[in-house]
Amino acid sequence: MATHRGLGTAAIVALPLILVGSLVAGVLLFFGPAQQAGACGSGSRSGSGSGSGRSVDLTQVPKDTVAGYSGDQLTNAADIMNAAKAVGLDRAAQIIGVMTAMGESSLRIVDHGDKAGPDSRGLFQQRDNGAWGSLSDRMDPTISATNFFTALQRVTGWENLAPTLAAHRVQGNADPYHYEKFAAVATAIVGTLAGTPAGTVAGSGSTVCQAGPLAYPLNPGYNMTDGFGPRPLRVVGASTWHPADDLQHYPNPCHDPVFAITDGTVTYLAGYQLSIKSPDGYTVSYLHMYLDEVLVKVGQQVTAGEQVGATGSNGPSTGCHLDLRINVVGNTNPTVAALPRSETIGGPTGWVNPEQFFETFGLVLCAPDSCRKEY
Repeated sequence: MATHRGLGTAAIVALPLILVGSLVAGVLLFFGPAQQAGACGSGSRSGSGSGSGRSVDLTQVPKDTVAGYSGDQLTNAADIMNAAKAVGLDRAAQIIGVMTAMGESSLRIVDHGDKAGPDSRGLFQQRDNGAWGSLSDRMDPTISATNFFTALQRVTGWENLAPTLAAHRVQGNADPYHYEKFAAVATAIVGTLAGTPAGTVAGSGSTVCQAGPLAYPLNPGYNMTDGFGPRPLRVVGASTWHPADDLQHYPNPCHDPVFAITDGTVTYLAGYQLSIKSPDGYTVSYLHMYLDEVLVKVGQQVTAGEQVGATGSNGPSTGCHLDLRINVVGNTNPTVAALPRSETIGGPTGWVNPEQFFETFGLVLCAPDSCRKEY
């Protein structure tokens, strides 16, 4: 998989999209935690999508491979989760711990260091500098994980940092974004070991905002980098009519958790498009994710707020972001049916403006106090 930093932000996608079942398809600012909370909008409720962390019965660790990891690797992940639970941390912390150990040791208890740290040992490659205990401590999965989480708790505001940055504050990696590539897989493993749907949460603070049946597609604090409607041609082969809104965090939007905005069934997954059909018949599509970071499969039932993948720059795109689009062909919801459709303003058939769609549920997709439009 190619790794892309989010240097460009415009969502570029060719039309028409692939047919999906009955679907007919023809700079940036960083906001702090207080402002991010405002992204939930009036009338919504904001809660920790992570919930309390769950303990794992080590006798119940799966024998099969999970997201490419197996055997002792999964047992070590369970030990990390249990260490987080024991010190009172939630699922978000469990995910950070597991993704950190993935980035340091591939979830193995390593008995050697590297050129940068020849004295590094264990799951977290902890140094022999007195901060991480004895060699025996560093080689013990529970003790080393407990020491990691103790250090994490000393990081002011770690809950509101991107997970890779929270891990970096503890580990001091030369690349602060080294761990982000492991976030989606770590979320899947934590979900599996906890006995809950894979990938129900991850991301900056792991905060999922939801009102009734609708959830936000990204964690709070994102910007909108392209809007719904006609636009200048920006990339060869891209459409000049954009039936979507593009959303992106800053400063590094790649591998950012993407959440289902509604309940539904996965009807299509190929190329750079994931589509989920809601019980009301409209279809929500999420574009530009790398397929190996998608956490669901065709035919799977998902719930609003469940993580389905992570942002990428797959397909025609100028950088990592989420292209969110909603087609209402087949819709049975009368409120959604009242929204103006794209063909009434010169666009392709069946699409509605995501901002107007969110408004029907009492939510603001790009709230002025937490989201800036950059187009």
